[in-house]
Amino acid sequence: DENWLRNNLPNVELKGVLKGQDLAKAYADMDLFVFPSLTDAFGNVVLEALAAGVPAVVMPQGGPKFLIEHNSNGYIAGDASDFVEAVVDFVAHPSQVAGMSRAARLSAAKHS
Repeated sequence: DENWLRNNLPNVELKGVLKGQDLAKAYADMDLFVFPSLTDAFGNVVLEALAAGVPAVVMPQGGPKFLIEHNSNGYIAGDASDFVEAVVDFVAHPSQVAGMSRAARLSAAKHS
């Protein structure tokens, strides 16, 4: 899907595989982490985003939903349509995301 994404989302940066400081910097540069996986068992990447103070939008299936406190440190979408609507709403109202950043960081600190 990379070609489709590059052609249809010209303002999106696709970084590829990142590790170490490059990965930490990428999380620190994010405003919102969108994770549409239906099958992820835990969601390490979601926890990493939360630890960087980045709220996440996740699907109601799989493990990431257990890391999100709905409307506190992120958003658990009801379905694919709700997922898209939530992301669009957060982009249109960035102050909502900023308000969730502290809660994201605090919630990640509860995990080891």
